[in-house]
Amino acid sequence: MAIDLAPYEAPIKEAAAKLEGNTGAADKAQADLAALSQSLTEYGTRHQSEAASLRGNWVGDRGDMFGVKAKEHTQALDDAATWASKTAQTIGDATSLIKNAKEQVQALVDEFHADAGTLASAASASSDPGAEMQARAVIAGMSAKYAKEAADIVNAAKARLEEIVSGMGSTVPASAPPAGPIGTRASGSSGGGGGGGSGYSGGGGGAASTGPAMTFPPSDQYGSGTQIKLPGGETVNAPNERAAIAVRAALSRLGLPYVWGGTDPNRGMDCSGLTQWSYGQAGIKIPRTAATQTVGQKVSIDDIQPGDLIIWSGHVAMYVGNGQMVEEPHTGDVCKVVPLRTSNAGEPLLGVFRPSA
Repeated sequence: MAIDLAPYEAPIKEAAAKLEGNTGAADKAQADLAALSQSLTEYGTRHQSEAASLRGNWVGDRGDMFGVKAKEHTQALDDAATWASKTAQTIGDATSLIKNAKEQVQALVDEFHADAGTLASAASASSDPGAEMQARAVIAGMSAKYAKEAADIVNAAKARLEEIVSGMGSTVPASAPPAGPIGTRASGSSGGGGGGGSGYSGGGGGAASTGPAMTFPPSDQYGSGTQIKLPGGETVNAPNERAAIAVRAALSRLGLPYVWGGTDPNRGMDCSGLTQWSYGQAGIKIPRTAATQTVGQKVSIDDIQPGDLIIWSGHVAMYVGNGQMVEEPHTGDVCKVVPLRTSNAGEPLLGVFRPSA
């Protein structure tokens, strides 16, 4: 019996529905105010020029009074132009905020649908009578986490929007400063996390990584062939050269910032972005998101070897040997080597997989 994903997607879509609305009127208001600001600026410049010309026709007190009044009028035009410009910018900030939040929540819906669909399909094809029940439990857990992520994005956007709107009440509204995507994991949404067994870090999407490019040492400093030189100085052997290449590639990114949805090996990646890129260096193509990287041979945790992926429903790490694994943990952290673990904030462990098998 196929698993109906609609009930599991409903809580995430409820968050998305809170962001629905017509932003076309706001876009028009922004354009009209920007045009008004330009017109007022042009008028103020022309008025100042004409007033200076007329000022030469006046002498004495009347001339002085005319100069004062002309200057006041010019200043009023300048103030009005500034107000219109900043109000247009504020409206633009608010509109962009809503659009950005909608895109983020929709990305969560799409990511959940893809990952949950993969699990549901695998359960339907399995001959194990308990596969469907296990898949439903995993999908339910994923649904709760994604719904929390979506709610965090909506709440963060709402709070920031209130700040923007309150600023419009001043004589010259303050434009919202650029602070990166509002409500994202990257901006501190409480849905982030995953490393150290402390939270969730599903990865996925195709978000552009931000920040300056970093310089990394060549991966061959971590060994060659099937040998891997770990950062602590120990040497281990991978089951094959492709697995060794993937491990060395992952180790070469130590210190790279975590960026949710990131796939840039020089600026930032998420957990599954790191593993996908690392295996790509070995010529092995694996899926984009954590829950779909259950490819290759499934092995026992007791038989884990360098290059094997430890995969939870919303996180993935790579075993590097000597009881350690490398991972991109969560927002605010960087790629690092940590002790091997099988728990991750209560997420179901999908297993250990060897893509190079």
